[in-house]
Amino acid sequence: MTGPVLIAYDGSPGSAIAIAVAERLLAERRAVVCHAWSGLSRATLHADPAQLPGALRDAAVQLDQLDREAAESVAAEGARLARTAGLRATPHAVHKRRKTWHALLDAAARNRASLVVTGAHGMSGIGRAVLGSVSTGLVHHAPLPVLVVPSTCAEEPADGPLLLCYDGSDQSKRTIEAAAELFGPRRAVLLHSWESWVAEAPALAGVSQAVAGMATELDEIADDQSADRCAEGVALAELAGFEVEGLSERATGPIWMTILEVADRYDCAAIAVGSRGLTGISAALGSVSNGVVHHSRRPVLVVPPSEDER
Repeated sequence: MTGPVLIAYDGSPGSAIAIAVAERLLAERRAVVCHAWSGLSRATLHADPAQLPGALRDAAVQLDQLDREAAESVAAEGARLARTAGLRATPHAVHKRRKTWHALLDAAARNRASLVVTGAHGMSGIGRAVLGSVSTGLVHHAPLPVLVVPSTCAEEPADGPLLLCYDGSDQSKRTIEAAAELFGPRRAVLLHSWESWVAEAPALAGVSQAVAGMATELDEIADDQSADRCAEGVALAELAGFEVEGLSERATGPIWMTILEVADRYDCAAIAVGSRGLTGISAALGSVSNGVVHHSRRPVLVVPPSEDER
């Protein structure tokens, strides 16, 4: 992960906040500020300029040239903001021929980026990247980590520890490694969350004591296993360079909600979670990453599986 950070920028306040958060959180590295544009001719004429006849083709080419220049201006503005914030940034305007997240990932590949940074919400409009609508696409399809920055980060900039979500899977181990490389040595809380048989089955109150007692025993086993997994994760995080506190937590609702509650409790600067993970009694990180991204008031680093894990 030695490549630059690619920051999606559309000129909106949300994308400017993403730049400021990237500078605050990430270990010092280069940044490419990327603005995606689609071309006014395609948006208004619904055709490739090369397929249009004569004068209409010339007009379409002129429209696209104007839009390209406007896009380059927006990218340059974003790079100036990034340099002011302290990043070594260069602008990059990319022509969008498919969905915006496709264009951003193509740009990330060309620049050998180590991370994509995007706002959770953004502006709409012809030829302008709709960052809010593409953050989900990036999280689902990116082969590299994605940092999603909600606009609330401007109101509540947190300087607490990083929250590492761990379930014992290979991908959660990869998440720890990626977070260490991207964020550098810092304080962290490592969370392993477990689901309760008793809490998930309120109907047990009306069945035999033997069945209810079995559920309680299963909870005790899950609690012990969670503590072991948590200790395992803490050891890995310490090896990666974190000053880390372990936390085994019983989920009282959806696991993504437990993650956000812990992040609030510790006033965490960001949350690191894998995009897929284990299911069952152990925390199903993969199934909750969307919940974390869509409901978090804090930056969320989503780390994809390796090629072998896909």
